[in-house]
Amino acid sequence: MLLVSYLFRSPSMPLHSMAGPVPCTTSPTSHHNEVVEQLSQLADESKALVENSLDIIALVDEFGNILRINSAAQEVLGYAPSDLMGMKYSALLHPNDRETVAEVDAGLRVGADIVRELETRWIRADGETIFLSLSVRWSEQKRVMYVTARDITEKIKVQQELQKSKDQLNVMLESVGDAFFAVDYQWTVTYANRKAAALVNTMPEEAIGRNLLEVAPSLQHSPALANYQRAMSTGKPEFFEVFWEPTSSWFDARAYPSEDGLSVYFYDITPWREAEKALRKNEQRFKGLFDQAGDAIIITDVHTKIVDANRRACEGLGYSHEELLQLSTVDIDADFRSYNDVVSTLQTDQTQLIRGLKRRKDGSTFSAEVQISRFEEDENVFFQAIVRDVTEREEAQRRSQESEQRLRDIIEMTPASYVLSDGTGQITDVNPALCTASGYARDELIGRHLAQLFAFCPWHGVAFERNGPVSAHGMEVVIKNKAGDDIHVLFNGSIKRDAEGYAQSLTGFMTDITARKQVEQRLEKLATRDTLTDLPNRAFLDERLQQLLEVSPPGASVAVLFIDLDRFKEVNDSLGHNAGDVLIREVSCRLRNVLRPSDIVARLGGDEFVVVAHCSQGRASAASIGQKLLGTLSKPLDIGGQEIFASASIGISMFPQDGNTKELLFQTADIAMYQAKGAGGSACRFFEPQMSVVAKKKMSLELSMRGAIERKEFEVYFQPRVHLASMSVVGMEALLRWNHPELGLVSPAEFIPVAEERGHINELGRWVLQEACAYTSSMREKFAYPLCVSVNVSARQLRSSEFVDQVADVLERSGLPPSLLELEITESSLIEDIEGSATVLRELKNLGLKLAVDDFGTGYSSLAYLRRFPIDVLKLDRSFVMQSQDGMTSFDFIKAFVDMAHALKLSVVAEGIETSDALDFLRSAACNEVQGYFIARPMPLAAFTEYLSSLEGAGCVRKN
Repeated sequence: MLLVSYLFRSPSMPLHSMAGPVPCTTSPTSHHNEVVEQLSQLADESKALVENSLDIIALVDEFGNILRINSAAQEVLGYAPSDLMGMKYSALLHPNDRETVAEVDAGLRVGADIVRELETRWIRADGETIFLSLSVRWSEQKRVMYVTARDITEKIKVQQELQKSKDQLNVMLESVGDAFFAVDYQWTVTYANRKAAALVNTMPEEAIGRNLLEVAPSLQHSPALANYQRAMSTGKPEFFEVFWEPTSSWFDARAYPSEDGLSVYFYDITPWREAEKALRKNEQRFKGLFDQAGDAIIITDVHTKIVDANRRACEGLGYSHEELLQLSTVDIDADFRSYNDVVSTLQTDQTQLIRGLKRRKDGSTFSAEVQISRFEEDENVFFQAIVRDVTEREEAQRRSQESEQRLRDIIEMTPASYVLSDGTGQITDVNPALCTASGYARDELIGRHLAQLFAFCPWHGVAFERNGPVSAHGMEVVIKNKAGDDIHVLFNGSIKRDAEGYAQSLTGFMTDITARKQVEQRLEKLATRDTLTDLPNRAFLDERLQQLLEVSPPGASVAVLFIDLDRFKEVNDSLGHNAGDVLIREVSCRLRNVLRPSDIVARLGGDEFVVVAHCSQGRASAASIGQKLLGTLSKPLDIGGQEIFASASIGISMFPQDGNTKELLFQTADIAMYQAKGAGGSACRFFEPQMSVVAKKKMSLELSMRGAIERKEFEVYFQPRVHLASMSVVGMEALLRWNHPELGLVSPAEFIPVAEERGHINELGRWVLQEACAYTSSMREKFAYPLCVSVNVSARQLRSSEFVDQVADVLERSGLPPSLLELEITESSLIEDIEGSATVLRELKNLGLKLAVDDFGTGYSSLAYLRRFPIDVLKLDRSFVMQSQDGMTSFDFIKAFVDMAHALKLSVVAEGIETSDALDFLRSAACNEVQGYFIARPMPLAAFTEYLSSLEGAGCVRKN
C-alpha cells in the first residue's frame, strides 16, 4: 500500500506528510533530519518497487482517464507512461470487451467497490491483442480507481492449446478400436466413445454426466463391477476378461485408475474365445467351424466328389448331410466346366474366386460367389469351396442404386440449395435450387471456388484446414448472386475428412432466409425507433444520453428539454386518433427541422418529446433552443382541412447543475414541464429547486398509501379479454384502482409510480394477486367454466427473492389452477437484469402458470431477448395499430409481428381496441386475443359478475 501511496500521492505532498509522529529522543533538528532521510530512502525504495514491477499499476479518474501509470506499461502495452497520461483506458480496450468493462466500471460505483482478476483483451501499440488480468479498487472518497494489471497472454494461449489437445484426444478415443469410458470418483461418467455407448444401447452425449450404474444397470450383476471398484480403491490397474450378458460377448478389459477417477478400455474377444472353444473340441473340428460359419463350405477330393459339407451348405442346397456326401460338384454346379478348369490348375496355398450359378435339390438356382482353395492332408489333395449366396447382396446393390437415384431426385427437387465441393473448396455438384438462387447456370458454378459463391461465410476460413470443423448447423451465410445482390441463407453442412484430418469433400444445404432477415432488420429498427414518427424512442434516448454524459468534459453544459403538447387530448377527442397521429408526425418534423444535427430529439410516447443538446453558453443557449421549439410549434397546421394551432409546454434541466444522471435530468425536466403547463402552456421553464408541487403531491400520496389496503380503499377492476376467432370471453385483466377518501378515484398513472418509488409496490402487487386469484377461483365454481386472469407484475416484484414463493402461496390458498393465472411483465422489467429475470421466469413457469410481456413494442423490443425467456404471450401496444412506417403499412408490420411471434410459439394479445375497424384489422392479421373499450371498459367486481352472467346466457363465454 505504501508503494501505491507513493506513486499516486499528490505531487505537492511533502514526504513527511506520509508518516506519523516519531518519538523525540534527540534534538529536534537532528531528529528531523534523520526522519527526512529515512522517509526519503523509503520513498525511493517504494518508487523503485513500483517502477520495476512487472505488473501495470495505474490510477484512473472517474471519467476513465489515466492519471498515473508505471513503466510496466512500456513492456506490456508498448506505450511509454507519458504517452498514456490523460488517455482514456477504453481506447486501449479490445472493441469486444468495451461493453463488459463499462458494466464492471459502472458496478464499482454502486456497491461492489472491488473487482479481482477480471480477464480482458487489450490492443498493444503494435496492434497485437493481449490478455490482461485486472484488479480494481474504487475509492468513493477520492473518486478514483486503483488498478493493477497482469499480462496473462501466455496463460490464455496455454489454456487454448490444452483445449485443442483435449479435442484431439477425444478424436483419438473415438477412432481407436477399443471401447472406452471414464468415470470420476463419484462413478459419474465423464467420457464415453461411441463403441462403449453402443454396448448399452445409448449415445455418448446421453451417458456423460450420469451415474455409471444408471447408464449400464446390467453392470450391477456383472463381476466387472468388483474389478472396477478394486481398481478405484487400490489405485492399481486391473486386467481381466468378462462376459457381458446384454450382448452375449466376451471382452478383454483394462481398468486404469488416475487422479480423476477410472479409465476403462475393453476389446471384443468373442471370436477368439469361440476359436479357443473350437480348438479344445478337436473332434468337432469341421463341424464346429462348418456349422457356425455364415457361408456354405464344401470339401471335395481330387475327383470333385464331396467328402464333407457344413450345415449352411445343406440348408442352402436343400440336401441332407448324407445326401450331399453321395454327390459331386457337377450335381450342384450349373457351370461345372469353369469350376473344373479352376481346380485342375489350382496349386497348394493358392486361392481363386469365381462367380456362377448353384443348383439346389429342387432344381432352382442362385447366384453364388465361390472361394476355392487347395490343401493336402495325409498326402491326399482336397479342395475347399466357400460358397456365399450373393442373391441378397445383388438385390441390395440394386436397391442401393435405386436409393441413390431417389436421393439424387430429392436433391434435384428440394427447394433448399445444395452444393458439393472437393477438399480444396472447388464446387463439384449443385442442384437447380442453388442455380435459381444464385442466378448462375450449373456449368457456371461447377469448377468455381466456394469463396466466389459466398460473399460472407464465417466457416470458410477454417473449413478446409487440417483437423478443422466437421459440421456446421444453422450458420447464417450470404451468397452473392449473379446480379450482385446479397442472398441470406441458413447453412447446414459437413466436411468429410481422412484419417489425418485433411478435408476430402464438403456437403452443404442452404435455406433462403432473406425475407426473414429483412423482417428482423425492420423489427430491430423498430426496437430503437418510434413507429409513428421514426424518431428515437426511450431506449435509444437513454443509451445516447448516458453516453453523452460520460464523455462530456468538465464544465460542459447539456440541456434536457421535456416537451409535452398542450391540449393534445382535445385533438384526439374532437378529430379522432388519426388526426392526432398526423399532428404528432408534423410536430416531430418541425422539431427536427429547427435542431442541429448533433442534437437528439426523441418521442417518449403519446404527446411527449425530449430534446438533448450541448449548450456552449449554458442556460442562455438552452433558452434559445426552447424559444425556437415554441416558435416552430406555434405555426398553424392543416389537418384534414382544418387549421390547428399546436403549442407545447417545455421543461428544461441542465447538466450538471440540475442532475448528473439521466434519471435525475429527466425527473427535473419533467417537474419543470409541469410548471410550464401549469402556467398556461406554450412556455418554457427551467427547473428550479423550489419547484416542489409534484414532489409534495407524491409525498401526500405516499403517506396516504400507508394503511390504504387495511382501510379497504383499493379495489380490483376487471377488463375482459376476447378470443378473436370465436369472439368469446376467455379471460380478464385485473386492474388496480384507488378510491382515495379526499382525492376521489386516483389514476394508477399517479399512484403506481409512487408505490414503485416508495417500496409499496410489493405489498400492493401481492394484494392484487390474492384478490384476483380468489375471485377467479370462486367464479370458476359459480359459472362452471375456466377464465384466465391476467395480473400485472412490477419490476420490483420481479426482483424480489420472495416473489415466486408468494405466487405459489397465493395459488395454493385460492385453489386456482396455475394454468388459469397469467402474469404480465413489462419489457423494461425484463431487460433491467436479463439473467436474473430469466431465472425468476423459469421458476414461475415451473409453477405451471403463463407469462406475458405487456406493452410489447414500446420499449426495447427485441425478439432476440424474448428467446431467452419462457414467455407465452405478447401484449401488443395500441400505438402499433393503423400506423405506417417507411412504406410498410400497419397491416404489414402487425402481420409480420404476429407471424414472428407465432413462429416463436407465442400468443398475441392486442390492447386498446376502440373501433370495429381495428377489430377486423387485427383479425385479418391473425392476432389471437384483444381487449379494449370497444369490447368493454374495466369494471368493479359486482359489475363484472353481472357482465359474465349476461354473456353466459348469450353463449359468449368459452367453456373449454
